[in-house]
Amino acid sequence: MSVIEVHSVSDWNNALRSATTAGQTVIVDAYATWCGPCKAIAPVFDQLAKQADWVKFVRFDVDKLGPIAQKYKVTAMPTFFAIQAGKVVDTLKGADPAALNRLVYAHAGPNPPIPPLSAEAEAAKEEGNAAFKKGDFEAAKKAYTKAIELAPNSFVLLGNRSLTALKLSSPDYSSALSDADAAILLAPKWAKGYVRRGEALERLGRTQEAVKAFEDAVRLGSGTVKTEASQKLEKARAKLA
Repeated sequence: MSVIEVHSVSDWNNALRSATTAGQTVIVDAYATWCGPCKAIAPVFDQLAKQADWVKFVRFDVDKLGPIAQKYKVTAMPTFFAIQAGKVVDTLKGADPAALNRLVYAHAGPNPPIPPLSAEAEAAKEEGNAAFKKGDFEAAKKAYTKAIELAPNSFVLLGNRSLTALKLSSPDYSSALSDADAAILLAPKWAKGYVRRGEALERLGRTQEAVKAFEDAVRLGSGTVKTEASQKLEKARAKLA
């Protein structure tokens, strides 16, 4: 879905009204034409709009729509906020791509958009996948680390490296947990991130926390991920019985 440029209060009201009727979250970019950081992060906002096509993305120029900027207390540019059922549920000030990703992922719904990878990052990811399938987990970890350096906002890559850390000949449970937590921070509704967190916590002997992570995965997941999480949850609960 492309970004809707709002030019009037009427346009704004219509956008919110249609989103509320459709049960959509609205992600708003309040910008100024003279704002350098606004221009720098605009492509990130545009790309997220294309990926999360079940969410409505709206932007407006604060200098042209002062009443809206005043109503929503916009005092710095850019300011992003999420609106659900006509009410602001989250706000972000500043041009921080990772934080903007988190804002979208936290409110977009159960299917977080997956940030696209550069050709180089994609190649490193595929190298890691191939090594993982062969059981060469050290090589897989190295490749995933390279990919993450190129794409630090990829929660999928962090999830891959988290699982790989558990498979090493000398498993690194703390690193696995750290990567899982980083993935969840980027994509709070990504069920597989909670599966990875639960696996790491269980290996660290923190079974009660693992149960909570698996419960979150079951709540957020679907299909095979939900099934996997349910099985792991049952086993973790059995340890506490």
